[in-house]
Amino acid sequence: MFVIGVKIVTDSTADLPQGLADELDIAVVPLNVHFGEEEYLDWIDLDSDSFFEKLQASEVMPRTSQPSPADFEAVYKRVGEDGDTIISLHISAELSGTYQSATIAKSMLEDMDIEVIDSKLTSMALGIVVVEAARAARDGKSKEEILSVIYEQLGKVKVYFGVDTLEYLQKNGRIGKAAALLGGLLSLKPILTLVDGMVVPKDKVRGRVKLQARVVDLVGEELGADVTGKAVILHGNVLEEALKLKDKIEAKYNFSEIIISSIGAVIGTHTGPGVLGVAVLPDKKQV
Repeated sequence: MFVIGVKIVTDSTADLPQGLADELDIAVVPLNVHFGEEEYLDWIDLDSDSFFEKLQASEVMPRTSQPSPADFEAVYKRVGEDGDTIISLHISAELSGTYQSATIAKSMLEDMDIEVIDSKLTSMALGIVVVEAARAARDGKSKEEILSVIYEQLGKVKVYFGVDTLEYLQKNGRIGKAAALLGGLLSLKPILTLVDGMVVPKDKVRGRVKLQARVVDLVGEELGADVTGKAVILHGNVLEEALKLKDKIEAKYNFSEIIISSIGAVIGTHTGPGVLGVAVLPDKKQV
């Protein structure tokens, strides 16, 4: 039974594993994916597998769009109908207009207690914080306590992910053209991260086998060999590689929870297939 008090809202770019949002009573507002004139709701009309099948078969480069303020308004009214406080936690405003739509919706509902947060993250780097916020809400924590948890964790999350090519990020305007040179030379695989809400290059390796090893090493280099906490293995239609990466992470670090998460259609539109990485929420702030 959930304690009435605080409700958690996020958007579909959090890429929450199926069933987890329902289990934790998280409301998810979907973004849109467009293949030409065809429009799909992220994780509703297209799940991860069906999206990547369509991406590989389509001659059209997909594009994405944020939910409208009216979409958020409808969700806020439904979620907050019993007078609950709403904490709405979203994809980086540097990557999407979703946060802006949520903020506009809040301004249209002045009688409701709504807190809208720009996470400066996306995919399960965002999702892992959403999950922890929902767990705190389920445990009956107050709005102030949950906000404290959220802001502390947003400052700690690290994410490292490799892509097969920077073509999709470049064409969708999520990374500079100069950085795209990293992806086309001598089979180099770029490793990326998020800094201040933006996708930036972190490293590069030659080949996908070395990509896995480098991602594992980066966790220890930046967070310490004795890092503890929770981790998520992110992948775009490469489950076998994700399972191998999970084994490597488990062998080297002592995380209390490791989730495997497929990236959805919106994130997949910008990264392309073959994404593989890890998001880490450490127990304590690492120096």
